[in-house]
Amino acid sequence: MLLYITCTAAVGYVVYFILLLGILVLILLLFKRIVGAVLDALELLYAKFTKRPLYVHFYPFKKRLNANQIHVLENRFNFYKRLEPKHKVYFQHRLAVFLKQKKFEGKDGFVITEEAKVLVAATAVMLTFGFRNYTIRYVKHIFIYPTIYYSQFTRTTNKGEYNARLKTLVLSWDNFLEGYSIENDKLNLGIHEFAHAIHINSIKSQDINAILFVDTFSELRAMLAHTDLKSRLQNSNFIRPYGFTNDSEFLAVILETFIETPYGFKKQFPKLYRKVNQMLNYSDIYKL
Repeated sequence: MLLYITCTAAVGYVVYFILLLGILVLILLLFKRIVGAVLDALELLYAKFTKRPLYVHFYPFKKRLNANQIHVLENRFNFYKRLEPKHKVYFQHRLAVFLKQKKFEGKDGFVITEEAKVLVAATAVMLTFGFRNYTIRYVKHIFIYPTIYYSQFTRTTNKGEYNARLKTLVLSWDNFLEGYSIENDKLNLGIHEFAHAIHINSIKSQDINAILFVDTFSELRAMLAHTDLKSRLQNSNFIRPYGFTNDSEFLAVILETFIETPYGFKKQFPKLYRKVNQMLNYSDIYKL
């Protein structure tokens, strides 16, 4: 009988301990949620006045690239070469994370090389370098063809495309490389297609950069609708005509223009330049 009472008491203590532990976990989760909500509210207030997040780069445990990957960046990707040393470390970390999360697949005989993966991923990291959440979760698969291809999605012959429903981005390798061969022609397939992906990703996300990106693009479109800016832009031929097809294509083309000719962009259309700079949160990267 004494053993039975002792065992019953022990079981009672265990149950009591488990319940107490469960309550503590719930309290911690609730506390975390409350603190998170307060911090989010404070950041939204901060962003309302500054048009930027509280912080962008924070990596307690940085991932590293191998020597071959760094060699590709140092020799083939000018955006990376122009970064300050600390930003190069951040860029390498983000690139390593992006490469790990995305699935690359060659089509029509194209062999996925380390160079191809690094250059394509670096394009995405470049465009989101001012974002805290930078992995573009609405891109999971990246298909690369050797050249122009017939798309089963659109039933057309394409250089590249982005399919939001399938979270798939498609590129033709020769056209992708051509986009970087001439840096100031405002034609860059990689930037163009990733711009579409970032646009959709921002619409479907609620993080601070997504909110700023969408809101600022809305402000930019309002500028074009209510001033003579659009006609001046069209008459200048600074933005190629395809950019005026629709809002999505305008965004993609204007990001190509911003990345490839920032000095000319700021000189000719300073207000528009500032809006695009704000969308990408590039203030600490481009100081023109």
